[in-house]
Amino acid sequence: MNDFQRLLDEKRAVVNKRLDELLSTGFEQSEANELVKYTFRTGGKRLRPILVLLASESVGGKTEHALDAAVAMEFLHAASLIFDDLIDKHRLRRSLPTTQHAFADDKAISSGLFLASKGVQILSEYKEPKITRLVGWGLVDLSKGEILDTLTELAIDIDHYLNIADLKTGSLFSAAAGIGGVLGGANADEVNCLYNYGRAVGIAFQIKDDILDQSGDPERQERVNLVVMHYLDEAMKRERVSNLLDDKDKSDKVAIAALYEKAMQFALKKSREQVEKAKKELKGLRDPGKSKLLEDFADYSLERSF
Repeated sequence: MNDFQRLLDEKRAVVNKRLDELLSTGFEQSEANELVKYTFRTGGKRLRPILVLLASESVGGKTEHALDAAVAMEFLHAASLIFDDLIDKHRLRRSLPTTQHAFADDKAISSGLFLASKGVQILSEYKEPKITRLVGWGLVDLSKGEILDTLTELAIDIDHYLNIADLKTGSLFSAAAGIGGVLGGANADEVNCLYNYGRAVGIAFQIKDDILDQSGDPERQERVNLVVMHYLDEAMKRERVSNLLDDKDKSDKVAIAALYEKAMQFALKKSREQVEKAKKELKGLRDPGKSKLLEDFADYSLERSF
């Protein structure tokens, strides 16, 4: 295990401990407690809360001060997953039944609303207008991305795909990085750099998810997927769609494999571009020497295997 992976594990453990503490009280009914905690049973990488902590530390902040905000961002992310599963009618998430299948649609909606509200409440307790604005922007953009995703067919252009990835995934990453900066005492320019950094990392993360989805459960593949989109685009350009769908011809199988590999390499290239874009933003920090962990975090968004 490399040093950065060990750091992620340590940060994740700290986040999980505080997450459990913040959800340990509040309901007299055991079923209610089980419901709101269910979405966290499947684990999760906790990258958004970890990003809050790393961004705060990169400008001189302390983990203790930013920890509740970090957990709040995970609550918001968990709520977004519940609603995303409801919209896409997913049955499984990380090999376990989604919240609506473990309980029911109405209970899943209630859980999602509670977690989103809890996240906003925790962030509001910092009494910092900049945090309120950042989370507001993040939630509005996330919702816009979800709307565009539901209205978008599979075959779209690159710019439209990147816009949806930016809104759906980049939104909470950018909010997490910006909020971490605010809590760490960053000035306005630094918060802006961290915000833009998070945006680019979020897009890179989403593209890598598309790549990983190709070897995972077909049910979980997103409607808007860069690998599939590029594959279909290349197939149509070659006017071989009808032949490519006929797997009886070995030459067609070779062509399918070649186009698929080209699509995967294209997606990797796009993800790598976003990682480099994110790293450039870190040069705007007063002490770029403290940004090494954020550079590692950006690399991880591309290099991860799950």
